[in-house]
Amino acid sequence: MFKRFPSTVAIVLTSVLAGPASACPFAPPPVRDLNLERYYTDTAGTLVDPELKAEHKRETEPIRSYLRVVTSHADLSLSEKTEGLAYYRATCSLDWMRVWAEGGALLGDFVGKQSAAERRWTLAGAAIAYIKVKPHATRQQRDAIEPWLSKLAATARAEFETTQSKHNNHAYWLALGLAATSLATGEASLWDSARQIGINAIGEIQANGTLPHELARKSRALHYHAFALMPLLALAELAKSKGEDWYQLSDGALHRMAKLTLDGFNDPKDFEKLVGIAQEKPAKPGAGWVQLYESNFPDKMPKLEFELPTSSAWLGGNVLMLRKALATNSSGASR
Repeated sequence: MFKRFPSTVAIVLTSVLAGPASACPFAPPPVRDLNLERYYTDTAGTLVDPELKAEHKRETEPIRSYLRVVTSHADLSLSEKTEGLAYYRATCSLDWMRVWAEGGALLGDFVGKQSAAERRWTLAGAAIAYIKVKPHATRQQRDAIEPWLSKLAATARAEFETTQSKHNNHAYWLALGLAATSLATGEASLWDSARQIGINAIGEIQANGTLPHELARKSRALHYHAFALMPLLALAELAKSKGEDWYQLSDGALHRMAKLTLDGFNDPKDFEKLVGIAQEKPAKPGAGWVQLYESNFPDKMPKLEFELPTSSAWLGGNVLMLRKALATNSSGASR
């Protein structure tokens, strides 16, 4: 059962109270196509071509800016103190998703593996954001957004199966998108695919906490272990909503990987011994996964020497809001 609309007066008041600085702007035109060249110049993916990197940033900014707005308003809808404000924020996120859904966003020509990765990351973030705001969705919004997410998931899965040979962090991000879409739409087959990928990934974590494909990134091994933990821990959170405890799998493999990576942030010497090369500094730790892990296992957290953001658009925004959304969204585990 979804919430009824607030009265027209309430909506108007909400818009006024929100103020121009935080008002919902019009959604930008949908981005259908993307053509990105790989910006690494070596096979290990450690050396960056500055010009290709700058071009990559320019080409992806419309998609990333879009997702930041969608996820930020989804988070605000869960933190507002009044129903009217919560509805206003949720509607902003939903309307932006509806506009892109009706325009077939991200379903055109995506040329190159980097473009496909961008689609997977965006799918994961958008699907998780939708989970957060679905209780406010109208029938029109649901009828547009849910088939769009399903098409994105099917496209991303088919593309990955035909072009990707390594089941590394790219597979984990695909799994997160499939899992979130399953919870958002009720498609059980998507969860089955995501679950298989996630459990296989956890089974590949070594006794020392490393993932072989991420260790092969040489000077960026620490960075890519953190990047792989982002979708893996978010997947574990989604699995928990379905009554599954992935932290117990493979003798606590996720704990081993999290500990190694967290310790590596403070002192990368263990990674440097494992890889045989100094780690890139500063290592980019990713966003959100540390807080997600700490919220579940505060006793296992070392004191970090720096603060990390709690939000990543690719994780649907603020990860600390995810559990609340899963608990309140009746389309989750009950479907």
